[in-house]
Amino acid sequence: MKPRRPFEVRIVLVRTIYERNIGATSRAMSNMGCDKLILIAPTCDITYEAQQTAATGQTGLQNRVTYSSWDEFLEKEPESIKICFTARDGKGRQVRDIGDVLNDIADHAPQFQLHSETSYVVHLVFGPEDWGLSAEDLEHANFCACLPTFGENWSLNLAQATLLAMYSLRLQWGGERTLLDGGKTRRAPQGIEGINPDASLKIWLEEMGFDLTRQKKINAYTVLRRMLLQNTPTKKELVILETVLQQSIRKLREWKAFQKKD
Repeated sequence: MKPRRPFEVRIVLVRTIYERNIGATSRAMSNMGCDKLILIAPTCDITYEAQQTAATGQTGLQNRVTYSSWDEFLEKEPESIKICFTARDGKGRQVRDIGDVLNDIADHAPQFQLHSETSYVVHLVFGPEDWGLSAEDLEHANFCACLPTFGENWSLNLAQATLLAMYSLRLQWGGERTLLDGGKTRRAPQGIEGINPDASLKIWLEEMGFDLTRQKKINAYTVLRRMLLQNTPTKKELVILETVLQQSIRKLREWKAFQKKD
C-alpha cells in the first residue's frame, strides 16, 4: 500500500561512532533517492575516510545537518513520522517488521489519508553501532521497526541497515526507479536499405515447410522472432542475420529446383 500524498525521506543517525558508516550511508542514500542526512550528537569526526566511503554518493554527506541533541533536532526539524529501528522493544512499544510498519502508516496514519501536493517528512532513525537506540531515544519514536534477518547473526552493520530500510520503503511506497544502461531500450536501426529480417524469417520458415497461415499466438515464426529480434539488434547484427537467412533461402530453393529436375 502506498501513501496518498508525496513523502520525503530523511535519514537520522544518532551518536554514530564510525565515520565510515556515515559515508557508506550517504552512498546508500544516493542509491535510494534520499538526499537529507541528519546526525544527532555524532561521536566521530568527519574526515577524508567518510568521503572515501561515500564514493559516488557524496550528496548526503556534503549537505548533512548536525544537531547536538534530540531537543535541537525536534526544535529545528519539521513535523514528521519518526520510524526508529531497533532489535529491542521500547517502553510500551512493540517492535514490528518494517514492512508491517509501512503498511500501517500508509493505511492509517492521518498524515497520509488526505490528498495533498505537500510532501510529508518521514525520518528513519538509527542508533550507534555498539548498542543501538536507547530507551530514551525510542521515546521520540512514532513507530519502532526492525529489519528481519534469516541467519544466526541478527546484528546488522549500520550502513547496511540504512540501505535495507530505504530499500524496504521504496519497495512498498515507490519512487522514481533508476533506469540502468542495460534496461534502456535501444532504438530500432534506421535506414538499412534492403534489410528486413522479419520478412526474411517468414520466407525462410515457409521454405522450410512450416505453415504460418494458421492463426496461432505461438508458432515457429513468433517464437524465433521473439528470440532473435526482441532485443532490437544492432545494424551489424541485423545484417548478419539477414545474410544467414537469405543464404539459407537461396540454398533451399536451389535444392528444391534440383529435386524437381530429378
